[in-house]
Amino acid sequence: MNMAQIVAVGLIGTILCITIKEQKPEISLLIAVTTGVLIFISICTKLEILLSLLEETAQKAGVSKGYFAIVLKVTGIAYLAQFGMQLCIDAGQNSIASKIELAGKIMMMIISAPVLLSLLDVIMGLV
Repeated sequence: MNMAQIVAVGLIGTILCITIKEQKPEISLLIAVTTGVLIFISICTKLEILLSLLEETAQKAGVSKGYFAIVLKVTGIAYLAQFGMQLCIDAGQNSIASKIELAGKIMMMIISAPVLLSLLDVIMGLV
C-alpha cells in the first residue's frame, strides 16, 4: 500500500467511526482498531526494505551485528508499545495504555543492558 492508499484507508475508517459512533459506539471502536491494524500491517510489509538497507549500512560502518540487532529490537518495541498505547487510549483505557508504556520502557532497558554494560567497560578502561 502506498501513502495515498494508507491515507484513504485512514480517512474512510475515520468517517465510518464518526458516522456510526452515536448509534453503535462499540462498532465504531472495532472499526477504529481494525483501521489501525490494517495500516500497521501495510507498513510492516515495507519494513523489510528498510531493514535490509540499514543492515547493509551497518555492515559497511563496521557495526557489530549484536549491537545492530539490539538497536532494531529496541526500536521495534518502542513502535509496538506506542501502537498498543494509542489503541488503548482510543478505546478510553488510559490505565492500560500507561501499563503498556511502562512494560515497553522496561523491556527496552532489559534488551539494551548489554550495550550499556559494554559502554561502562569502555569508560572504566579509560579511567
